[in-house]
Amino acid sequence: MAGRSNPRHARRRKQCGPSTATVIGLLVCVVCFSAAFFLWKAALFGSRRNESGEEPFRPVVGDPPYRVCIDAGHGGSDPGARGVVEEKEMTAQTSEALLALLEADPNYIPLRSRESYDVTAKPSERAEAINAKSPQLLLSIHGNSAPEGSAAAGFECYPSVPGRTWHQESYYFAQQLAQGMQAAGAKLRGHGGIRYIYYQGEVKQLVESTHTEVRDERSFTLLEDVNCPAVLAEQCFVTSEEDVAQFGSEEGCKTVARVYYEAVCAYFGTQPLDTPL
Repeated sequence: MAGRSNPRHARRRKQCGPSTATVIGLLVCVVCFSAAFFLWKAALFGSRRNESGEEPFRPVVGDPPYRVCIDAGHGGSDPGARGVVEEKEMTAQTSEALLALLEADPNYIPLRSRESYDVTAKPSERAEAINAKSPQLLLSIHGNSAPEGSAAAGFECYPSVPGRTWHQESYYFAQQLAQGMQAAGAKLRGHGGIRYIYYQGEVKQLVESTHTEVRDERSFTLLEDVNCPAVLAEQCFVTSEEDVAQFGSEEGCKTVARVYYEAVCAYFGTQPLDTPL
């Protein structure tokens, strides 16, 4: 009769399966569980970047303030490389801008490898002066050059070589420098912008950072003779107009100084200040 439901049909409707709300609830549970699982997995394995399963290296730095020494390559009667700009002028300008940033940050005690850029000081003399200040990190700033007609440009840096006391820390700092310069628009030379230098007598041999064998030959004097992690940075080619315009002019040096400052902060694990130059 019209208007009366069939009890058997009603029972079938009740037994036809879970409601939409139940299905949605189950899906939410599955999604939450999956997210929790992947977060756990990332926390457990995410930082393991090599095939051996070892944790990536991170320097032990202690508490601030940190003593950071800045070395401006060349100076005095030694002009360094010459091109669109003189290397000694570019390194002094970059160093001053970087020291100002470090001075403004209470996490750091900025140190100099020499009292004046007008003083001529050999690398061995600067290394002795640096060690007397007991820094925890050294950055030596330089500029590259190429023969006339060459289009060579870009950034590269040289950490303390494999087998030396501060190699791992130096390489870690070099990574921060290279990544920062690449983000600023610099072309990285070599493997990730990091290379090694060895001297065989008077002959300088450049080796890519993929060659991790321990060698007896000495590298740059500053990298060998200072008692702290150290990196020598070639911030641009002074013989390249485009390179100098971006990273070797007055504004370019300020740009690079900021990159170097943020790399120092990344090394020590501090938050960079938004300090204008």
